[in-house]
Amino acid sequence: MRYVAETATDGQFAFFEDALAREYALRHQSRIARLKRQANFPSQKGFDGFEWSGIVFPRGFTRDDMLSLAFIDAHEDLVLFGGSGNGKTHTAIALGLLACGEGRKVAFWSTAELVSELRRANREGTTQDALRKLGRCDLIILDEWGYLPTDPDGARLLFRVVSMCYERIALVLTTNIEFSRWGEIFADDDMAKAMMDRIVHHGRLVTYDRESYRVKHALMRGEL
Repeated sequence: MRYVAETATDGQFAFFEDALAREYALRHQSRIARLKRQANFPSQKGFDGFEWSGIVFPRGFTRDDMLSLAFIDAHEDLVLFGGSGNGKTHTAIALGLLACGEGRKVAFWSTAELVSELRRANREGTTQDALRKLGRCDLIILDEWGYLPTDPDGARLLFRVVSMCYERIALVLTTNIEFSRWGEIFADDDMAKAMMDRIVHHGRLVTYDRESYRVKHALMRGEL
């Protein structure tokens, strides 16, 4: 190798540098593609053409702040709140794709599916393994938080996830459930309050105050 370094021409050096750059680019692209597959996104929707009108960001936190993904490094949470079809899930997926593009490990779950998976792990005695797998993520996205009521056992399993993530892993939740109703959804006021305290402490609420995209573009719009 030393002989090659001492005898190679400028043209040969340029060839080697180009070959190494191409190899690095291929490996980088392969890693990003793998991270996106492992994240289990339901679609590959990015922010190209995304409609931002009607989305209200909290004081001191802008759209650019969100898109910078600094909240992931700070282990902070985002709660995307609004009615059905307002683009909350689209936003969450697009943020996850951006994170994967930066080499971060992401997990996307519908909340009901995660509860089901944790129940299965609990029955099989592998709950700790399931939590360790989640614990290796940089960002966990829980879609449709509270859309379906959860019994106390399910709420306890979700609480373990939220507790594990607190100040360690960023969470993004999409929901149409006001904080005041979390006790109803999770069948335990104390458990709901404990989850809320952890999420709110380092979290920000992004509100989607606009017409449902699906209704706006529905084939039956004139009949609704």
